[in-house]
Amino acid sequence: MTTWVTSDIHFGHQNILKFNPRTRPFANIQEMNEQYIRDWNSRVQPEDTVYILGDFAFLSPDQAARIAARLNGDKILIRGNHDTKLCANHDFQKEFVAIHDYLEIEYKSDYIPKTKLVMFHFPIAEWNRCHHGAVHLYGHLHGATSGLERYRAMDVGVDSAVYNDGAIVRLMDDVLEYCLTGEIKKHGNAEH
Repeated sequence: MTTWVTSDIHFGHQNILKFNPRTRPFANIQEMNEQYIRDWNSRVQPEDTVYILGDFAFLSPDQAARIAARLNGDKILIRGNHDTKLCANHDFQKEFVAIHDYLEIEYKSDYIPKTKLVMFHFPIAEWNRCHHGAVHLYGHLHGATSGLERYRAMDVGVDSAVYNDGAIVRLMDDVLEYCLTGEIKKHGNAEH
């Protein structure tokens, strides 16, 4: 079982092609949707886990549910600002193992030591336990910077300027390996 992370896929969002032409060089939204589904399923196996940090789709709940059903893995959604109507729909909800507004977990693998992980759609200036080395993953920015880039924080969105390899999903181990090289953010102005 492998763990993956992504954010701000925006399935079905025609204008995202205009907003982010560098990271979304597609002729039309159907091409983007189908390429992202192929890319996802070429990486993610059915037994894998995928954390999606919001803004899954700009579609009707039924259309979004049909796309989610085509994607491999156990999907956990951390709700973004564009997911409210989707998450109110039962057919959409049942495509996910869980849906959260905010999520904290302990993550550990063969390559990553036990790490506190804070996931939210939006960047947080000071996340829980940041001054103890906790990592913060977020989306929402579509390539803009947050000011958190030097710390143990990362925009994991499809359009991320910090860590963009053109992938629809990223290995959690790779993301955390990168984040753990960042500075530990001090709490407020105090030195701890």
